[in-house]
Amino acid sequence: MSAITLRDPTAESAAVNRPRQPPPASLDGKTVALLDIGKMRGDEFVDRLEQLFTESKVSTKRYKKPTNTRTAPTEIIQDIVTETDVVVLALSDCGSCTSCSTHDLNDLDNLGIPGVSVLTTAFKQAFEQQCSKIGFDGASVYTPHPVLNRTTEQIHQFADSVFDEIRAAIVLSPAGGA
Repeated sequence: MSAITLRDPTAESAAVNRPRQPPPASLDGKTVALLDIGKMRGDEFVDRLEQLFTESKVSTKRYKKPTNTRTAPTEIIQDIVTETDVVVLALSDCGSCTSCSTHDLNDLDNLGIPGVSVLTTAFKQAFEQQCSKIGFDGASVYTPHPVLNRTTEQIHQFADSVFDEIRAAIVLSPAGGA
């Protein structure tokens, strides 16, 4: 019987993450895509983000995935690319939706649309690991976990508490970094 040699197809050195696309210098005249990933109660969070952007005089356009357990359909990705300038994906609070939304964020970034993914704190490590595996230095903002058992008022408070951080993630910082 002859010996079979198996080779590990992964790199032997540490992976280098691709930096994300630089966001615009400001949101003046830009349109922010609000991508509801289809997670239950996520629409309430996105509703509040839309209201906060509108109050800040920032144009938004809403999109919704049919399911949180798959990446966004090609048509939604194409619409975001042709109709908007930056994207906010919300609200991931489990493993499969974190993985899928991380891929969506990466796909949009590869097509020139910088953005940020909003997740609950319980999935910070999962997001970071997923980014590492796909070689992408994705931007993220975290809100308390869990979301499902919260009131609409609490979910809106979560959005209020991270809104400035979300805005900061989709514009260049004054020092020129993202």
